[in-house]
Amino acid sequence: MSLLSRWLTATSGVLTVAAVTWGRRRLPPGPAPESLTPLRDIRARLLATEPDVRLGGLRDWVEHGESSPQNRQPALDVLCEALRELPWPGTEADQRWRKVLQASLAARLRPGPGFWLGSDVDLRHTTLVDFDLSQCRLRDARFDGTRFLGDARFDQSTFLGAFQARGAFFGRHVLFTQSVFARGLGLRGSTVCGNGEFSHIHVAGPAVLSGVRFSGRADFTCARFGSELDCSRVRFGGRAVFRRAWFAGASSFAGAWFRGREDFVDAAFGGESSFDKTRFGHRIHAD
Repeated sequence: MSLLSRWLTATSGVLTVAAVTWGRRRLPPGPAPESLTPLRDIRARLLATEPDVRLGGLRDWVEHGESSPQNRQPALDVLCEALRELPWPGTEADQRWRKVLQASLAARLRPGPGFWLGSDVDLRHTTLVDFDLSQCRLRDARFDGTRFLGDARFDQSTFLGAFQARGAFFGRHVLFTQSVFARGLGLRGSTVCGNGEFSHIHVAGPAVLSGVRFSGRADFTCARFGSELDCSRVRFGGRAVFRRAWFAGASSFAGAWFRGREDFVDAAFGGESSFDKTRFGHRIHAD
């Protein structure tokens, strides 16, 4: 055997192992088919019409999520999908079931027994009734185009990712009091038919409220905006309170309409502020 042949024979095994290893790195294994089957079955039962089947599916959903941390986010995605697909208004049983699923979701996101750390929630284009995520802790939360009927509560919650509710409809009051948004707050084009409570919020990333329509009071007392704030074209139908608010970055109220009384007493502007073409229905309070 020639020297070249002996070298090829000796190195062929090494090259084969390297190729397999590289392939594994480039193509990480996906979830095993058997791990997806329970969630497909659970999803079908969560959307069933029989109450006993639904409750059995919910029990298995909790058990599946608790069995391994890797199962938790896929289980939450299935629960959010079940909420999205519930008919509206549906039957009286559907309305009760919606609240059961909402409560089950919140229980997994609220620190305490059964808390699932590091979770995301995707409830875009969903109808929610008296939704309550107060005192919860999660990463990304997506509510674009969602209809919130009744009060919507997000107070004293921590969002380690982004909070997006673009074009959402809040049928009554929405509460964000004392909540923390690590990567920003997005409410572009949303409608609040009641009061918007934002007092003592902390927003580290950009806050985008452009085009929001507040029918009632908008309370931003002691709010802290660590980055840019976009309140352009916002319609404040009731009183707008920014007393002792803190704006670290640029803030824009261009084209906004303050129909009620506005209060900027003791507010601090650290960056550029714009009130171009802003309309005021009453005298400005900014002592």
